[in-house]
Amino acid sequence: MSGWLWSAEETPTTFPKTPATRIGDPVSEQISLSPSRPVSELGLACPHDALKWQLEYPAQSTEAFTFYFSLDSGVYVLAQLVYSTLGLGPSVQMVLRIYNPDKSKFSRTLSPAVASFVLSDDNRSVVCEEFSFISDNNGGFKINIDIGSEAALDLVFEPLAGSAFKVNDGKVLFNETEDQGFVEAQFIPKAKVHGNITFDGKKSDVQGSGMFLHAIQCCPQYVSRWNFVNFQNANDSIFLYEFDMPKESEYAVKSASTGAIVRNGKRIAVTTANRTVHVQTELDESFSGYEVPTQLFIVWTGKTEETGEDIRVEISLVQKNLLDRIDVLGELPFLLKMLIQTFITAPFVYQWYEDVTAKVTIGSEKFELEGKAFIECVFLMTEY
Repeated sequence: MSGWLWSAEETPTTFPKTPATRIGDPVSEQISLSPSRPVSELGLACPHDALKWQLEYPAQSTEAFTFYFSLDSGVYVLAQLVYSTLGLGPSVQMVLRIYNPDKSKFSRTLSPAVASFVLSDDNRSVVCEEFSFISDNNGGFKINIDIGSEAALDLVFEPLAGSAFKVNDGKVLFNETEDQGFVEAQFIPKAKVHGNITFDGKKSDVQGSGMFLHAIQCCPQYVSRWNFVNFQNANDSIFLYEFDMPKESEYAVKSASTGAIVRNGKRIAVTTANRTVHVQTELDESFSGYEVPTQLFIVWTGKTEETGEDIRVEISLVQKNLLDRIDVLGELPFLLKMLIQTFITAPFVYQWYEDVTAKVTIGSEKFELEGKAFIECVFLMTEY
């Protein structure tokens, strides 16, 4: 997952046709930040027993547990389990993607029977055929995925103390009532990860950093596009979870964004006035028909949690390492595909994994953080 709850078919990563030449970043006056949402200390509380499946919604929805693993070996892994009511009845999808530094990768989307989706009594753990996400008493998880000799994961996900959060009740309503659509999200922005991965018949011990996202998207077809950023290094993390509604829509919310900064193992800020700017784009005419970013500028603004100082984070980059271009409708069951296509003209996902520098300003202090960033841009409507 990431920005959007997806499962799909990838294509060779032959974009852009011509590498972008960097141009100047936009100045502050040119950036329209997502509206700031008031956040109180109590509004960030998210005890580990709150991270559980709901499975009941006021309208057609998708719900997902998604884990992101940035491993010290340079491997990046995405594991996602999705429960959806978008079709004529509930459906379940499991997604595993493994990206290696040498450009080799493994991608598998499975659609098991709904009956195989089995929750624990407290709804915090789930077992579904080849996948199991088992919650422990400390807010962590044991992730086990076994797709035979091709790929398998056996990982322990240990969140840093107090890092799990949601903003207020976790929900952003598109309009006045929940049945008109909303996004609800809970986050663990930083965790230690260790265990082993089997890829192409070879088993390796691994360790690194992780992130977790529990998201419910009610009426997700109303959203126009998503931007998602997951920056990690050994001690720090920065993430962004952002969506936009169609420009001419009558929804009360036009855009919404949630971000967080973890410094030296401690969450120091949660921000809601952020923005991803597509500085340069190129039309990917032969594949998606969208103007896809080739240069990005991402900014987070807010206050630190303990001292209330102003905080600003900037990441500027020309993307060089495209992981995937994904046609979201590519492998969906036929009836679900037809339903989604009725509302969403053309859903496509673009993903990168880049070496980046984050420029951080806290009050009068300035410093830089080096790390790897997984970046995802999702396009759902050509009318944006």
